[in-house]
Amino acid sequence: MASHVDAHPTWTKLSAFQVFGDYSPMRGFRVLVRVGAEPEALLEALEARAATHDLLDPELARALLRSGLGLLRTGLVRLAYATTEEALLLLHADAVDGEGAAIAAQNRLLADYAASLSLLLGRPLAAHAQIFEVPDLAVARRGLVALCADVEEGTPLRSAMWLGAQLRGRGQPFHPSMVETLEEQSHLLQTHGVDMDALPTWWWRGVLATHDVEGIDVYDELPGGEELGHLVPEA
Repeated sequence: MASHVDAHPTWTKLSAFQVFGDYSPMRGFRVLVRVGAEPEALLEALEARAATHDLLDPELARALLRSGLGLLRTGLVRLAYATTEEALLLLHADAVDGEGAAIAAQNRLLADYAASLSLLLGRPLAAHAQIFEVPDLAVARRGLVALCADVEEGTPLRSAMWLGAQLRGRGQPFHPSMVETLEEQSHLLQTHGVDMDALPTWWWRGVLATHDVEGIDVYDELPGGEELGHLVPEA
């Protein structure tokens, strides 16, 4: 089955900051890592699990959230914003100090994310990762706010694609062309008893957590706009 939607617009904008290979971040710059399930693999998992799981597979959704937030335990991550597709990670500055450190951190985070998903789901789920080097925390804040807005705006389509994958897994016809418009997405969901207004906040906007010497703080009711950006820690 074809993948749903193109990457969120925020990722397209952040692509200008993407880096590759062994390097040492410039002084004052901060490193972000994007890690997430491969879209095709995610839809295939939904299809394979459809016969034995509830609509929109909340168990799978929570596994993705837990795997993203769980990366805080690596000691590499200062902030994690996790959604039902992927996670945006702000790394501790000292975790990527030195040539090759960022690539090593990315590889560790990707391996841990994929391993966590496999353990939680009882099956492997292919994942990917990218590194971005932004000039300061202001850019990181704007990126977080924009990405959260993308996730919320894309929730109807994401929900319809998840449901469509499950319908295929249950032997019913579905093709992404059936949910190209918001009206089509809403109709498919409503027809199968999915009340979008009743879905939890984390399904719409994700969950954020920060890590410091005092422990981990989790925010499951995220504010909007600049208030969300203020959750990005200074240090």
